Amino acid sequence: MKMGFTLLAAAAAAVSSPALAATTVLDFNGHSNTTYGAPIVQSGFQLGNVAGDEQHFHLIDSAQYGLPSNGTSALLNDRDTSIFLRAFDGSAFSLSSVDVGAAFNNGPASSLTISGFFNGLLTGSFTVANLGGYQTVSPSGFLNVDRIVFDGVGGGGGFELDNISLAAASAVPEPATWAMMLLGFGLIGSSLRTRRRSAKLVAA
Repeated sequence: MKMGFTLLAAAAAAVSSPALAATTVLDFNGHSNTTYGAPIVQSGFQLGNVAGDEQHFHLIDSAQYGLPSNGTSALLNDRDTSIFLRAFDGSAFSLSSVDVGAAFNNGPASSLTISGFFNGLLTGSFTVANLGGYQTVSPSGFLNVDRIVFDGVGGGGGFELDNISLAAASAVPEPATWAMMLLGFGLIGSSLRTRRRSAKLVAA
């Protein structure tokens, strides 16, 4: 009986303990005209260029260089490269929304593709067509990912990102978690049946 409850408690904990406790917004504030030759780590998340791409992007004041401005700092990718985003510890998370814009005067992309992955498998893709001034998008299908890739398409491939809103992964049990829960219930039921038989034998 005790082992059944222990397994059940472990399964419940796996379902109710998401990687992130609250919403995190990557706003890139406090930076100006900084060139990075290595991934950026901010608020427990890492951003960098996809393997094989040149490592080159900036954290800048979005009013610089004739860029579309939202009045704060932003992440500028002014090369035809892709940028990945992941939790620094590799855990799963969800994407709620992100501000996107074309890199005006810096090889602007005509559109932006956002792709979500979990354990290396593509789980969702969202395209922002006619990329121009800043707009906030809320892609669907990004509730349980461990990696997101932003890729500027067309033109020079350049784009801006800001206010990336991230949260805990959707609390949907994995198949293995369901199996643990079912095993726990089965052990509890088996234990109860054994105790009932023992009670009947004693009574007899």
